[in-house]
Amino acid sequence: MHKIFILFIFYFLRNIATAQDKPVDSTQAKWTFSASGYYYFIPEEKNTGTLIGYADHKSLHLEARYNYEDLKTVSAFAGWRFETGEKFQFAATPMVGLAAGNSNGLIPALELEASYKIFDLYSESEYLIDFADKGNNFFYVWSELAVTPINSLRTGISIQRTRLYQTSLDTQRGIFAEYSFWKLTAGVYYFNPFSIDNFVIASLSIYF
Repeated sequence: MHKIFILFIFYFLRNIATAQDKPVDSTQAKWTFSASGYYYFIPEEKNTGTLIGYADHKSLHLEARYNYEDLKTVSAFAGWRFETGEKFQFAATPMVGLAAGNSNGLIPALELEASYKIFDLYSESEYLIDFADKGNNFFYVWSELAVTPINSLRTGISIQRTRLYQTSLDTQRGIFAEYSFWKLTAGVYYFNPFSIDNFVIASLSIYF
């Protein structure tokens, strides 16, 4: 299943790249696309990866995820982005999604973004309502509070609550740094630095 999904992502990205070379009607708003991969290096456990694809058209926001809510689980979301502000910018994107695989359920979700000068906050949260057993319902969180001291470099602190892997801590806390170049952003996250449950996540994102 995961091999089929990965092949689909590559096929999807190839078609996007091809579409960029075609003439576009300037009277119509363009779609924008991006994709992110996160690879978890977890001591004494099997390393794992998460893939996320994004598509935006005006205020419409779409996402597809693999290995996010659970291992070998695919999820898809649709939402609407609301934004305001000039110096202080704020955006909220309420979404609803479905998950299928090891976990199956309905997922209301919310993404928040705020920025002021060199500071920014990003947060995504969701609640999976399991179709089979309400005891499997779970609240997920990923949040970043960051500063961009120089162009292309972003760093800060991050928290995460997930059941993609098991540790003695309910919420993972850590630090991260990202560097952007061309259409790519590479990052490293170090969670639980003062705990025996510490682990590293490497990330790579591409934007179209």
